[in-house]
Amino acid sequence: MQKNKTNYKQTIILGVILITFGITLMSNNYIKTKREETFNDMNLLLLDSNIDEVNTEENNDNNDNVDSVEEPQEEHKDTSNNYEPYLAVLKIPKVNLERGFYDKGSSLNNVDYNILFHSNSDYPDKLNGNVILASHSGTSSISYFKNLYKLELGDEASINYKNTTYTYKVVNIYKEEKDGTIAIYRNKEKSTLTLITCTKNDNTKQTVYILERI
Repeated sequence: MQKNKTNYKQTIILGVILITFGITLMSNNYIKTKREETFNDMNLLLLDSNIDEVNTEENNDNNDNVDSVEEPQEEHKDTSNNYEPYLAVLKIPKVNLERGFYDKGSSLNNVDYNILFHSNSDYPDKLNGNVILASHSGTSSISYFKNLYKLELGDEASINYKNTTYTYKVVNIYKEEKDGTIAIYRNKEKSTLTLITCTKNDNTKQTVYILERI
């Protein structure tokens, strides 16, 4: 009788061990899968790419209006001890986004930490200029553009720069293949804001949002 009790206890202990091992294994696999999904979502094509800026003004068929600029490298820098004020603040009410971004030369102007202010971007106060901002989508804490997919034509965004608020509305949304080049189709006789991020549920494309100042 005592032997049967001992065997029963051993069976229970073994079962608990196996269950615990199984749960641990499943958890590790889940974490690994989510990490891979997040990494893929964050695979914003800003490395070694070009931006082709195409003038979409009506009756303009001059190929000289296509500009190519080299995309910046993502740099992995320690910014934990850095503090400096934002250059400007981007606000998009539709997706409850209000986030500052830094100037081009700042070590904090890095897509790994913040919204990226593109090195060839114009400043918001330049007439007929183009402000180019990029950020990750996905599920990580730095995926500031994760909800941009909710934007529709006519939705508004604003940039507060040097105590002046510049307001824009969405006039075009399109997808680009991640092939090393980002084409920006805009009217160069308009002041514009371009937002770039990965396409939701499609790691082979990125989405470009063109907004014109109103």
